[in-house]
Amino acid sequence: MTTSRAPGIYSMESESRYVPMGLGPSGVAGFVGMAERGPTDVPTRVTSYEEFLSLFGEPPLEGYLGPAIQGFFLNGGRACYVLRIAHQVSRSGEETAAKAAHNLLTETGAPSLRVESMNPGLWANRVRISVERPDPRVSTLLTLDLRAGDTSAVIKSTHGLMQGSIIRLRDKEGEVYRTLTDLSGKTISWSEDQPLERPFDSGAPTWIEPLEFDLNVQWGAQRERYRYLSMSPSSGAYFERVINERSELVRVLDARDELPAHERTPAVQAELTLSGGLDGAYTVTPDDFIGANIGPEERYGIAAFEAVDEVDLLVAPDLAWALAHSGGFRSEADVHVVQEAMVSQCERLKTRVAIMDFPEPANIKHASQWRLHFDSAFAAFYFPWVATEHQGQQRLVPPSGHVCGIIARCDGAMGPYRAPANEEIEGIFDVGVDLRDNDIARLNDEGVNCLKGFARRGIRVWGARTTSSDPMWRFLNVRRVMNTVISSVERGLQWTVFETNTPLLWKTLTRQVTSFLMDLWREGYFQGRTPEEAFFVKCDEETNPEEIRDVGVVVIECGIAPVRPAEFISFKVEAEIDEVGGGG
Repeated sequence: MTTSRAPGIYSMESESRYVPMGLGPSGVAGFVGMAERGPTDVPTRVTSYEEFLSLFGEPPLEGYLGPAIQGFFLNGGRACYVLRIAHQVSRSGEETAAKAAHNLLTETGAPSLRVESMNPGLWANRVRISVERPDPRVSTLLTLDLRAGDTSAVIKSTHGLMQGSIIRLRDKEGEVYRTLTDLSGKTISWSEDQPLERPFDSGAPTWIEPLEFDLNVQWGAQRERYRYLSMSPSSGAYFERVINERSELVRVLDARDELPAHERTPAVQAELTLSGGLDGAYTVTPDDFIGANIGPEERYGIAAFEAVDEVDLLVAPDLAWALAHSGGFRSEADVHVVQEAMVSQCERLKTRVAIMDFPEPANIKHASQWRLHFDSAFAAFYFPWVATEHQGQQRLVPPSGHVCGIIARCDGAMGPYRAPANEEIEGIFDVGVDLRDNDIARLNDEGVNCLKGFARRGIRVWGARTTSSDPMWRFLNVRRVMNTVISSVERGLQWTVFETNTPLLWKTLTRQVTSFLMDLWREGYFQGRTPEEAFFVKCDEETNPEEIRDVGVVVIECGIAPVRPAEFISFKVEAEIDEVGGGG
């Protein structure tokens, strides 16, 4: 129930303004790679492999994005974001991604409209279109004679007509066209700038019919039919509005020639195929993978995931494909550059980790050497590649997608504090190399997580280590617990923006964060027999001296013990304060 109050100043306790903190979603992977179709450089949320196929098409046999996403969902993944990349800016004449298109013409050969595929790719060269001129679905009669100069008419019925309809007034002497601006009862009106040039006799008879067209679109078994379209932008049946809001295959663009709308109606067109579509996959470069985050309208590549808070796992399974097939990748150094960018994003945001693959599927020595490129708590490697069946063919694929699914499975069962290790991998039947115990021991010491087959127990993830050399950050679950706690606290403090930075607020924040961490301790996130051994929260004058308050910030210092009791990993969270009213 809403309570109304007169204008004035009212007092409200701070505690009533905040919502209790809680954990956000976790185990949500952000996948980057090449796809048959689908939007480019737009992180797109999918919740099943079938949804991925419907949006991005059937993966090419040699690609790794499709098998990775399939492995993610087979192993417990619940939701992920997919970002399709392609080479879109040519620097030296190389192929770039392009949409397929066709320009439709009028009966006189003037430009009418352009049909483009929804997104770039060779797939679009199989999109077929046709234009039909349907029989008038409305055909009514003039009931009162019209004189030259008239801008309205009385007709037998306005059923099926609408404001913006292009109508044809037809008698034995010919026809004229007008765009309706108003309908009232049985009276139709058009612009005063278009008065009739001659009279029309109601007894002639004079017919009034809408000028419309149909557009048919087909791709494989997918068919779309748009009936009774109009070239008038003011019509509810305007073709741009109708098709661009509904079609999953094409976008259309009005040529907007100087001709009147009725003269821009497309001519009847037998079925033809769009042309010019290109994938831009075999020329993809490291820059296409890395991308940039310049602003809301200029985000592409991996950098586009910076705007997706839900993602906490970053994956690029198609890096190995690009190294093998793209002219834009010259050596393994290009793979390293992209993986460094992935790790850099994770370190900067502190809300996600990079789950990475080795460029080679089964080379133990290469894995050991490659691992030395990285020293970060925000990255983890898994080895070797795994054997799976895709589209009826057996092949080795990078394991990152399957591992992300296992991480999501463990998160769902217990939480991010559960190490994603000793878990069976679904959807595979072998590994690229059968590791011996001494191989596993050595690789594990080097920070490489191994995949090992066990008799009657399946193939399992045998390790959960990061690439960090710091013993405190050696384990993946420790880093992910910190990520989860920090992001949850930051999200939970957004209510403070208009509060007054006083001791009352500090006490409120201390109680709020303490309650949240207490719940996590009880669930098993932290070590320690007592809360004092498991975590601490500090928000007082020491963490918020006058110089901090003067810049409009409140600081909370926290510590948690995810590894051993009373061995705290500390962090600070700052919340902006835009005070309304007095401070103190």
